[in-house]
Amino acid sequence: MAPFVTANVEFTLVHELMHVLIDEAGVPVLAREEDQADYLAAITLLSQKSGFPGDPKKPAPGAADWPIEGGPLAPAVITRMQAILDAWRVEWTISEQDNMELPYADPHAMEIQRLFDMACLTYGRDPERLKDFKIANELPGERADLCAEDFAKAERGLEFIKTTLKNSATSAKGAGDFEIRLIYDHAVTSTHQQYKAWLENASIIKPLIDAINRDYYLPRAIAVRFRPCGQVNAYWEPKDAQVNMCYELLDRFVHLTRFYQQYAVERRKTVLGTAKAKGAFD
Repeated sequence: MAPFVTANVEFTLVHELMHVLIDEAGVPVLAREEDQADYLAAITLLSQKSGFPGDPKKPAPGAADWPIEGGPLAPAVITRMQAILDAWRVEWTISEQDNMELPYADPHAMEIQRLFDMACLTYGRDPERLKDFKIANELPGERADLCAEDFAKAERGLEFIKTTLKNSATSAKGAGDFEIRLIYDHAVTSTHQQYKAWLENASIIKPLIDAINRDYYLPRAIAVRFRPCGQVNAYWEPKDAQVNMCYELLDRFVHLTRFYQQYAVERRKTVLGTAKAKGAFD
């Protein structure tokens, strides 16, 4: 349960931090902002060359170096991304079974669309080694053929943003370079106390924030606060310069684990097994 929950909290946090960069550092928004935040968050987690956990001692690749040769994805990264996809699969399956009205006007893409977008970026990061991943997550062949290029473009975009912000900060007179601070509010219930322990001891949240502090210029100090909110949510509040990560959101992820095995794990196994039986790998 804990790895599934923490993986989804990590992605949600990075997604919200991308909203911070868009607002605070002036990252241009050329399409739906929620999609852009998803892409930037995914590339931050997937990239070994230009994103987390990048090596600050190594120079970033130049524009002429793209697409770049990346090493194989670490198993922990694949496991983390799969947990994120599985959460969207479970949410989508629940909404289908409950005949929920489709949120066409929502600023976020629907869960099934976010699943395929993130599956594509993950597969595109290492297509030679992730053929099983592609099939198990039902990524159509015509989309999969574009994923390596999609990943390279998104990774190049992330590096462009970093370089542009760094150059802007360097040239600006009197520009500050403030940090993101991580705060855990007191958890009242025993369940939320357990969540707090997971986040403090079994997540990559601290090094993620360290990496973002290293790679990006921010014009003011930002707080990331894990706290009870009275709602299932995570949101960036510009007027308070604060990202609010609600313990109730973790309640939701824990709830999804009730359906995780049936709706996600067993479905992936069935899809992959059927594909192999039909000779999809011949």
